[in-house]
This record gives sequence, C-alpha cells and structure tokens, in this order.
Amino acid sequence: MRKRRLMAVVLCVLALRVASATEPESLFQSVDVRTQQDFERRFYLSGILGASFGTLTVDSPPSANEPLFTSGGAMGIEFDRPWRLEFEGRARDPIGAVQADTDTTTSFAATGGWSAMVNLWRDIEVTKRLSLYVGGGVGGGGYRFTLAGDSPPPIVVKLQAASIVNSFAWQAGTGVAYAWTDRITLDLGYRFFALDGGNVNVNQSVSGAPYGSFQTNTGFSASELFFAVRIYEPFRAFRR
Repeated sequence: MRKRRLMAVVLCVLALRVASATEPESLFQSVDVRTQQDFERRFYLSGILGASFGTLTVDSPPSANEPLFTSGGAMGIEFDRPWRLEFEGRARDPIGAVQADTDTTTSFAATGGWSAMVNLWRDIEVTKRLSLYVGGGVGGGGYRFTLAGDSPPPIVVKLQAASIVNSFAWQAGTGVAYAWTDRITLDLGYRFFALDGGNVNVNQSVSGAPYGSFQTNTGFSASELFFAVRIYEPFRAFRR
C-alpha cells in the first residue's frame, strides 16, 4: 500500500515536470489571456489523493468503520463550459474489524478495494480562476472479503469465508477548483461513494467437522475528501 501511495505522488510530480519541460510557456500561460479556442472542449489528466472515511457493512458481526487512504487518476473532457465528462479509477486501503464476546471471536476485512467510474460534473464559474462544481458518477467496484471466527473449547465452532465481491457503484459530490494557470487546475472536493456489495458464503465447522454454511451480506460506503491536480492537453507538445 505504501508503494501505491508513493506511485500516485510520483505520477503527479512527473506529469507536472514533463509538461513544464516540454512546453513551459503554454503550460504556465495566464488564465487571463486565454483565446476563444481555449474555451472549446479540452482533454485532461488528473491525479487523485485523499482520505476516505469508510464503512464496511456486514449482517453479522456488526459493521467496521475506519479512516482509509485512497488514490487514483482520471482522464476527462471539458466541454465548452459548464460540463465535464470524466473516466476515473481509484484504489483504497483495506478495512476490517475484530468482534469479540463471551462466545466467539470473529475477524473480517475487505482488501484490494477498487472502483472504476464514469462521472459528469457541472462547473459553476465564480471568477476567471475560481469555480465550484457538483455532479456524480456510476460504475463498478469491488474488494476481497474474508471472515474468520472461532469459539472457545470444549465445543469449538469455526467460521470461514473468502470471496471476491464485485458490484454496482455510484458516487455524488461537490468541490472547488482553482485555475493556477491556463492548463493546471487544483481541485479540492468531497464525494460520497457507495458500493452495493453482495452475498458471501460462510462455512461452519464444529470440533473440526463441517456443519453447513450460511450467507452474509456485505457492502461498502465512504465519505471522501480528496485533492487532485488536473493537467489540460498534457500531450500538446507531441502533436507538433
């Protein structure tokens, strides 16, 4: 996970350095001197880093709540304002919990969390540099769910589950964007993300002998704060 965080930061830094090295005059052109052509549709790449306050819901035992790290990227098209269409992919930290009582101890977790979304954002210009936006997206996501539980002797009851959960996902959010230059925009936003999840089969055993199974339903949701950097027309220099 540390490698993934470091890679996200490195990609953002490299994107800025490459773009500035290939075409510094255009990359750092002032917003105040844009031509009419600049307001037509423009392609952009974006790096995303953020904090995700996640909830892993499980029928039994109770749900887990934990702060997570999320990172990823997006590519999109800004149409003649005010609309942006965006394709986004993100990953999230593992989340889990341990539930202990007098009868049994159960641990459960979701690892390898991911999402792929198609977003539509509505930009609201406040000044030439500052804008607000609202919108949301739909897509898919998933994680690997694991569960393990056991009770103390003399009758030892064990629970075990391991399953890949993939399902429909959606998000809605808002944020504020600041056009640092004509081609670099800084983005600070909030999103509520939800993944429907699905049923997971839990196997039971008593004193080492199989004793049937049951299903538990699991899902994931999160309130997310993030920072993103958008770079417009990142490959402009290669079109020459």
